[in-house]
Amino acid sequence: MRNLFWLFIILLTIGCKDANVQKELAEMKAEKPVDPKKLKLPSSCEMISQEKIKEIFKVKAPSVNLKDASDPADPKSKSCFFQWDDDDTPNAGIMIQLQTNPVFDDYNEYISKFVTSKLTEGETMLGDDKPTIYKQFDAGGADGAYSFQQARFYWNYGNNYLVMLAFNVSTLSESQMVNAAEDIAEEVNKNFIKAVR
Repeated sequence: MRNLFWLFIILLTIGCKDANVQKELAEMKAEKPVDPKKLKLPSSCEMISQEKIKEIFKVKAPSVNLKDASDPADPKSKSCFFQWDDDDTPNAGIMIQLQTNPVFDDYNEYISKFVTSKLTEGETMLGDDKPTIYKQFDAGGADGAYSFQQARFYWNYGNNYLVMLAFNVSTLSESQMVNAAEDIAEEVNKNFIKAVR
């Protein structure tokens, strides 16, 4: 009986944390565009732990290496590579990029329209004649879009923040990549909200 009580408390605590994340995401979605100079942009390397990456991708290598790939001259964007050794994929890893609006003065709704445009207009890559139309992606309660062909996922926090997740893991099927992205998005959302709220 005592074990059931503690299990109930643990589940209740987890449920409250998820509800808080959902509440914060809803509030961010309703916020008006803010000048990026007034926004806090946390480090992308702090959005997910190496242990969580190892768990999601079942990494057998002893460690996951982090490399901050942010451009110090660009305060509106922060990037981080998470890389590990894998026999089937040279330089296996992911990149997480956090971004505020790079064209705020000209188009202050750029961030909120970004994901929608990937779903409707797509993205044309160098050398392609036709754009790749993205599919809808549930990024843990945030609006998202993804392309398996481009191995790229985007989601936004309202009008002010955009997240990009790119994969370099050749062994994943589309459903496996989406599942991994969902797990990553859930973790990024929690850590992002902690960092900016």
